[in-house]
Amino acid sequence: MGKRYWEVDALRGIALLLMIFFHTFACMVLFHMIEETPEFLSFYQFYLTSTITFVTLAGVSLILRHARQKGKTSKSYYKSIIIKSAVLFVIALFITLFTWLFSVFALGGGTYIQFGFLHMLSISMFLSIFFLRFGKWNLLIGAVFVIIGVLLMPIIHSPWWLFPIGIHNAEFIVGAMEYFPLLPWFGVLLIGVGLGTLFYPKGVRRFEIRDCGKIGNFLAKIGNGKVTLGVYLAHAPVIMLILWIISLVTGFGYL
Repeated sequence: MGKRYWEVDALRGIALLLMIFFHTFACMVLFHMIEETPEFLSFYQFYLTSTITFVTLAGVSLILRHARQKGKTSKSYYKSIIIKSAVLFVIALFITLFTWLFSVFALGGGTYIQFGFLHMLSISMFLSIFFLRFGKWNLLIGAVFVIIGVLLMPIIHSPWWLFPIGIHNAEFIVGAMEYFPLLPWFGVLLIGVGLGTLFYPKGVRRFEIRDCGKIGNFLAKIGNGKVTLGVYLAHAPVIMLILWIISLVTGFGYL
């Protein structure tokens, strides 16, 4: 069985905390408790940093997952990726349904998650199967996808139904509560695969690092994959419930 490396889980834990930090402010905007000012938008850097970290570590984890499949065939390894991708995609579809219903009944419609973080991550993990063989060359391949996504996709506005890869118009963005297109984000995941190949070849850490300590251990526990997914799914509804209660009790804020 492959070993878990505390630094990978700890980085994921930090990314999770940054995401919760940003989403708290985003929900406060939704409840009209704070305004979406330029100062507020500056907090987006925390969300961007956490997302880049999450997706990169997902790529690294694909390499570590291979080590945990020791004694099993490559077919079994790919099957495990396909199953996890399918589970995440089904969860993503439920998120689309939930946010659509919330938008219709609470916000008057128009804004919901059509292609969010889990949509992107599930499909990216599945597509990675065809690129894992390239090992460290995924650093270059991923960088090319990132460049295409950042520089080319924003200037292409049709056909609109290609929004999963990054082609969209202004109207789509207005109605997107969250949007993570495959380009550039699939490229970020491939960069993670490349980094995993370099620093954890065959799932073995090739560098020295000190023991995690109490703080590192705490971050590693909340950054464990199964814990992270649960927190990711639960944190936004919990934050909104708390803000709703505050609004009812104090009269501060409204939907």
